[in-house]
Amino acid sequence: MKTVNLGDPFEKRLTLRLTEAQMDFIVAISKTLGISPSEYFRMAINASMSNPDVVKYIGGTSNENVKTDSDNKL
Repeated sequence: MKTVNLGDPFEKRLTLRLTEAQMDFIVAISKTLGISPSEYFRMAINASMSNPDVVKYIGGTSNENVKTDSDNKL
């Protein structure tokens, strides 16, 4: 099923590298919902954007930043 965009145009492209298990999950959940994997990601992003509690998680909570911070303390 092709999703027709009736809102803002999709002008930006994102390339995402996933594990086999992650891709299998995305394909399975997308099929269950009857949407494309791209639309599933758009739904997840839109849900996060509309939730004000998500803002508190933005900015430096990944393991990469924790590792970098611990290296700086040496």
